[in-house]
Amino acid sequence: MLTGQNGILNKASEAKEKTEISSKDEQRKLAQAEALMSTGDTEYNGVTIPKGFAPTKIDGENSIDVGLVITDGSGNEYVWVEVPKTTEIYLTAGINITNFTDEEYVEIEKDLKTYASEYSKSNFSDTNPKFITEYKNMLKSVYENEGFWIGRYEAGIDGEKPRISHTEITDKVVVKQDKIPYNYVTRDEAQSLAEKMENGECTSSLLFGIQWDLALKYIETRGTPKSNLTQDSTTVGNYFTSELELNRGKFAQYNLLSNWYAYNSEEKIDLVTKCKKKTQNTDKNAIILTTGATEKTNLQNIYDMAGNMWEWTLEFNDSTNTCVYNGGCYRAGSGAPANSRSGYNTSLYGDEFGFRIGLWK
Repeated sequence: MLTGQNGILNKASEAKEKTEISSKDEQRKLAQAEALMSTGDTEYNGVTIPKGFAPTKIDGENSIDVGLVITDGSGNEYVWVEVPKTTEIYLTAGINITNFTDEEYVEIEKDLKTYASEYSKSNFSDTNPKFITEYKNMLKSVYENEGFWIGRYEAGIDGEKPRISHTEITDKVVVKQDKIPYNYVTRDEAQSLAEKMENGECTSSLLFGIQWDLALKYIETRGTPKSNLTQDSTTVGNYFTSELELNRGKFAQYNLLSNWYAYNSEEKIDLVTKCKKKTQNTDKNAIILTTGATEKTNLQNIYDMAGNMWEWTLEFNDSTNTCVYNGGCYRAGSGAPANSRSGYNTSLYGDEFGFRIGLWK
């Protein structure tokens, strides 16, 4: 009566878990209501919360140390990536810039690249003429505000029907848990979708390459070993070689035949067994997960920075490969860690290509 699946202790544990989930859901709804009423910037635990957003204030989401989470009025969530304005980081630029000349932008960029050098790749650059104004605005914001906001989840589809081809276009994405990732998208299409997000008075955009690297650096400074981000990310991401315990109440998997399967308690044992993928075979074991399907990919409240989807950024490789994707994907193995990237032209799309949205003022 006390033990076992239907025992008193197990039932009590399940009841407690449901109560905690319900409490967090209520807190999220309150935060969303607060965001809808927001008329200006506010301060919370040392971070400026932009107009149109509010902190969730949930334990485990309420500080920079664990990953500070904010939401907009529709429930899209972002995490603060801290980049402290210190002389240790800004060795060249210093901490007193006010004019932001071209020379000073070069110095800021140099210092940030040095700070996150373990994660960058020398043959990739952010100084694409197409986005140079946006790049300078981002550098200024990171310098002045000591960080930026990153999508807590990969961009997801606003609905239950997956995209199974490039032609199935929708004009809206979400940054929420349990959503099918928005894939079959080119870099330019992803940037257009990112710019349409609710953003208060912020810039809503794909990340630049240096922001990707700074996010990984932030994750490292809060305790994730660098080797898990630069050498083998299969323990913190969804790759075909990963073993993952899928502990969300809802997710989906992909069997390379455009079929998505809903997850529920009755199917749990069967689907978890499938998703452990112990056979190293990309065709049989490569599975796309919905956003935030497993806590194994949760790094400072940022999910799936490694694996699942290759994510488009505004970085570029060279004049031919003008578009860059980062972070590995579900088809990849240990050779595509979180800091990996590759370049291609503007025509590329596929089931493994998605994106992540950033915010900055």
